[in-house]
Amino acid sequence: MSYIALYRKYRPQVFDDIVEQQHVINILKNSVRKDRIAHAYLFCGTRGTGKTTMAQLFARAINCLEPNDGNPCNKCEICTGIQSGRILDVMEIDAASNNSVDNIREIREEVIYSPSQAKFKVYIIDEVHMLSTGAFNALLKTLEEPPPHVVFILATTEPNRLPATILSRCQRYDFRRISAAGIIKRMEKITQDIGLEIDKKALKLISTMADGAMRDALSIMDQCTTSGKDSITYDDVISISGISDYEFIAQIVEAIAQREIVKILELVEKLVMDGKDMKHFLSELIHYYRNLLIVKLVAEPEKIVDLSEGAFKDMKKLCTLVNVDGITFNIRQLSALEGELKWTTQPRILLEVALIALCENIASSGQNTLEERIFALEKKIASQPVTASEASSKQTAAANDNSTKKAAANNNHKSKAIDKKAIDKIEVSDKTLDKWDNVLTALKEDGKMVLFSNLAGTQCRVMNENNMAIVFEGKGGIAKMIASKADNQKLLAEYISRIMEREIKLHFYGSDQISSKASPPQGRAEDDFTLKNAVKMAKQLDVPIDIFDE
Repeated sequence: MSYIALYRKYRPQVFDDIVEQQHVINILKNSVRKDRIAHAYLFCGTRGTGKTTMAQLFARAINCLEPNDGNPCNKCEICTGIQSGRILDVMEIDAASNNSVDNIREIREEVIYSPSQAKFKVYIIDEVHMLSTGAFNALLKTLEEPPPHVVFILATTEPNRLPATILSRCQRYDFRRISAAGIIKRMEKITQDIGLEIDKKALKLISTMADGAMRDALSIMDQCTTSGKDSITYDDVISISGISDYEFIAQIVEAIAQREIVKILELVEKLVMDGKDMKHFLSELIHYYRNLLIVKLVAEPEKIVDLSEGAFKDMKKLCTLVNVDGITFNIRQLSALEGELKWTTQPRILLEVALIALCENIASSGQNTLEERIFALEKKIASQPVTASEASSKQTAAANDNSTKKAAANNNHKSKAIDKKAIDKIEVSDKTLDKWDNVLTALKEDGKMVLFSNLAGTQCRVMNENNMAIVFEGKGGIAKMIASKADNQKLLAEYISRIMEREIKLHFYGSDQISSKASPPQGRAEDDFTLKNAVKMAKQLDVPIDIFDE
């Protein structure tokens, strides 16, 4: 006898063998017990959840000569005849290949005849959503008023594609995805029966890959048994199925978060050399980000995401490197790429470009969050209680304000005409850092391409011994925002300090913010600049200012 696939060999023979569809099983068994059989049923659900199997069981159960608590006995001549295909009163039709009007007309002509041996004629139409519009119209009248000896069971993965007129004439039952625990329990029972050893980690991986479909899980396990081994390990499943393990995907996600472009390219090279499918990997990467989002947002992610302890540990570590905005942004970008990979002849290049682009965008993904944090900080400062010294200062300022209010009113029109840029500009020395090119070269050689590319065309000006100003063209834009982020600022300061052999503090300005040809300020640059700006502003606004040197 030829080999029979596991999902066929271990197809449930009674309702009680079906995994996790109890809400449907209870109703159908009760219908058999009370002999209350409807004329049309619609079974909906994703692939591999037991729709066709349930339909076959129900067809046997309603025709069984000796049903056992709603289950078919599988021993009487009717049950055995249906199973072997000898009794033609139960017909299974694939609508994907029999979807024309003529096919449905044949059914209409047959239903008028009574069953030859069984109690009911049962028509199981699988993938019924594939029927043409004309075929649906031809089926409609028969489905609405069939002879009393006819039962229709329609099965579909896409009930939304069925006309409302068909839906309204059926009893609808939705099949749920099978949980990982349910799949593992069923597989353990089967492996014991066939004498196969499989470790827990491998079973968990197979259940995750099956994505709620029992048939898919058994197909993967069947594929693993072809190796001829008496036992199956986690690595065997990885190798045979051609998927990427969670540890590898975690490395990719970490490299994106750290913006390590060289490492990303090395990992993609490994992906290609291992013969992994790019489209499959991309789907796994999107799913990983989805799980990462849940781990970051949910207090008890174990109730939603079914992963190993090691995978949870890796994800919790990654949660410190990413924010919610960044994760959702990456999911959207990768989902868009998933559609493009179907048509490209160079999936590797497209994947590499997309992952590098994610590195570029991560730096700016938290811009709104940063602005919100600054706003919240300003609000918090404004709400702080006023100390005695601050109150005294405010009283003095109020007195000065009263004495100058009239003068300020006279100069109101003049103050509006003042160029704001002239007020805000900061004097920065023309003296540039001689070794700035060495710093940029070091960044490039070390693979810090994001920081290097955003510093292209900038100047590093010497403010004083321990302070440097990084000057961008114009307002600086996104390049200034990315380079001045805390982690990039720290990294750049380390490179400059290493070359200068002393600790350096960095300041970031657009060329519109500074005025040149000024001597390097002495002492603390920040204090000196603040004082000069204050004096300059007071003169332009014609407001008196008192300076107290403590």
